[in-house]
Amino acid sequence: MIALLILCFAVFFSPVVAAQQQADPELKEEQQEELEIAEVLFEDYDGWIGPRLDVEAGSNVALSFRVEGLRRLPVRTGSGLREHRVHLSHYVELRDPLGVLVAPGEEGEIDTILGPRDEEWKPKINWSATVPSSAPGGDYHVEIRVTDRIAERDIRRSVTFRVRGEAVRPSDTLEIQRLEYARSERGPWFPSRTFSIADRIWARYKIVGYRVSPENQVWVEQDLAVLVDAEDHVVISQLNASVQRDQSFYPPRFLPTVFEVELEDPQPGEYRLQVNVRDRIGQQSSFIESKFFLRP
Repeated sequence: MIALLILCFAVFFSPVVAAQQQADPELKEEQQEELEIAEVLFEDYDGWIGPRLDVEAGSNVALSFRVEGLRRLPVRTGSGLREHRVHLSHYVELRDPLGVLVAPGEEGEIDTILGPRDEEWKPKINWSATVPSSAPGGDYHVEIRVTDRIAERDIRRSVTFRVRGEAVRPSDTLEIQRLEYARSERGPWFPSRTFSIADRIWARYKIVGYRVSPENQVWVEQDLAVLVDAEDHVVISQLNASVQRDQSFYPPRFLPTVFEVELEDPQPGEYRLQVNVRDRIGQQSSFIESKFFLRP
């Protein structure tokens, strides 16, 4: 019965191989080992390789693994040399802490012939993906599935790595959060700040609570204005200063905005930065006003 099953597998994958085995008694199936996903290792930007990884959101993640225990189907070459065929396929996907798919799953296949010197051969598979910059912090799961096409067996394995994401408070409605100022794009950032007239002025904030279309599209428009003195004199006014109309596989959970406030002929005093945001998909809007100061 066992010999019949082995013959059926060989006939299914290659009638030529089946005929060879009938004519050549030496072409016998080797003892089957346990299919295994082994040596699963991450690699960071510095080239460090290990079983664990801790990265910031926006980073690239690289991983490799080997497959052991593949069934080797004996075959003969045209010159009569005894070799083996292996045939596997694999699928790898990445999910966030809530189980949401971060990127499309990646598929691959290896179908090759091994020679007499390949007894210790274990296929190595490399995979990589990028964690979106707005992705939440937590444990991310890499799900691996390998199928031995000759033995008709498959195996699964899940490994995790840690992501450090920005702490952004979720909102059910459109909202502008954490409006801050700095002298350079790199910070340090403060919710209120006094600048000298010679300083460069940078501002940043995050937008949350916008709607995502069924096609994973976001469409958010932003107007900016800067006013000075008690008479509400407008020194800067920019309609649609930023328009974010993007479609992605993994929708962003917040939209960051960073820009330089460029004042013409700045004078000491109190200034008010106004931001108006429109969510075109969700048909909602939000407004925020914040103060900064110039000293001589």
